[in-house]
Amino acid sequence: MQPTDSLSIQEILKVPILMELVRNVVGGGYVLCLGLVVAFAIRRFAGPRGRAVARWHLPFAVGSLLLLVVLGIARGPIEYALSILVEPLNRLTAQAAPNWPHDVTIGIFRTFLATLLLVLAIQLIGRLYWRWENQLQSKRNDPNPSFVHWVVVGTTFLRILRVASIFFVVFSFVPYYLSQFPRSRQLVDQAAQFFGSPAHTILMAIVAYLPDLGYLIVILLLGRYCLRAIRYLFDSLDKGTLQIRGFHPEWALPSYRLSRTLFLFFLLMVCYPYLTGSKSQFFQGFSVFVGALLTLGSSGAIGNVVAGTLLTYTRAFRLGDMVKIGEFTGVITEKSLLVTRVRSSRNEEISIPNGNVLSGSVLNYSARAAAGGVILTVEAGIGYDVDWRTVHALMLEGARATEHIIQDPPPKVWQAALGDYAVNYELRAATANTNDMWETYSTLRRNVLDAFNRAGVEIMTPSIFAHRDASGLAVPNEQFPNKPAASGIAVDVRQTP
Repeated sequence: MQPTDSLSIQEILKVPILMELVRNVVGGGYVLCLGLVVAFAIRRFAGPRGRAVARWHLPFAVGSLLLLVVLGIARGPIEYALSILVEPLNRLTAQAAPNWPHDVTIGIFRTFLATLLLVLAIQLIGRLYWRWENQLQSKRNDPNPSFVHWVVVGTTFLRILRVASIFFVVFSFVPYYLSQFPRSRQLVDQAAQFFGSPAHTILMAIVAYLPDLGYLIVILLLGRYCLRAIRYLFDSLDKGTLQIRGFHPEWALPSYRLSRTLFLFFLLMVCYPYLTGSKSQFFQGFSVFVGALLTLGSSGAIGNVVAGTLLTYTRAFRLGDMVKIGEFTGVITEKSLLVTRVRSSRNEEISIPNGNVLSGSVLNYSARAAAGGVILTVEAGIGYDVDWRTVHALMLEGARATEHIIQDPPPKVWQAALGDYAVNYELRAATANTNDMWETYSTLRRNVLDAFNRAGVEIMTPSIFAHRDASGLAVPNEQFPNKPAASGIAVDVRQTP
């Protein structure tokens, strides 16, 4: 019975159609097993489950590496032993598939080694990815709000890099897998012939570009150190550790920005000839398009940029200065290359193009505030019946009662004009706090008015006699309780003979 069974197996292995079926089943099953192993490795090490490091990860990696090293060192003897073991099968399939068992056994052994190496590479990619992503996620609570966006960008980049790395590693092993088996080896040879010519062309282009790439790297390295030197120079000027005659410290930051921009443009012009494809028609057409766009569409913007640069070096104003630009008065809140922003006394933000600022006049209240203060003036018309010394004393009293009014220089009162109905007096008082200038103005006028009211001195106007009986004082009772009663108007009814 046993010889009959053995003979039937031999007959089956000699039939080409049946042998072809066996080869397809073995090949398909082996490919399926490889796919399952790779998919499990990707899901377990590089997928979401790989964030938490399991205890068996490290022993598995160490054991796989040791097994790979041992099998790699003993590959020759092992393949020789496998050849001897499958020699009986080679004789059985000599007619239908010559030497097929030997090729399949050696191919399975070699692809097993390659699979171990592939799984270790996937494990390394997953471990690096989750480590770097965890470091980024731990910085989400950084006090800088813009850092959250950098975390999102970095995480997205890492995910793309993870997918690309796994894709590259897996498909790099596919040609090796296919080359280990007779049938699939033909696919590798045909693919090499099909892609060989383009790959050779690309490789030669890369080799030919290496000298230009070397020049580009050297230029970029020199440019980087030059930018560091420029920043160090202007930082020293800003901090005052380095002084240049005629160069003011507030010029350091805008000068650094301008110098950096010009140097980057210069660096781009130097690097342009060494860029790959710089001599192509696309680059030439794109350069013409950008030049036309800048010429036709940004003349006003360039004018504002030039004006903003000139305003920086003319020192017309600084941030925080109280200024009057045209019809707008307020505090400078922003100086940029395009516009100047002013916050008015009504808390309105006004954007003024730098071209308009440069072409008009700028009144800076804060320029001399620290060296003598800003002069505030209060004018009042007082009747001729009040002694000018009294008026001076009352106006100076109101100035002394006002906060932020400095005493050096001391407030002064001038006779501005001798009018038809009153003497026009002008109080001049200085303040060093320009940011609260409007509040100080209001307080100063209020205090001067209170001083006149308490003293019973009326502020006259030319039209007062046309609208009321001027026999009484127009002073509030709360301020001047001892106000005399109004006297009658004397009328001379005597007739002239």
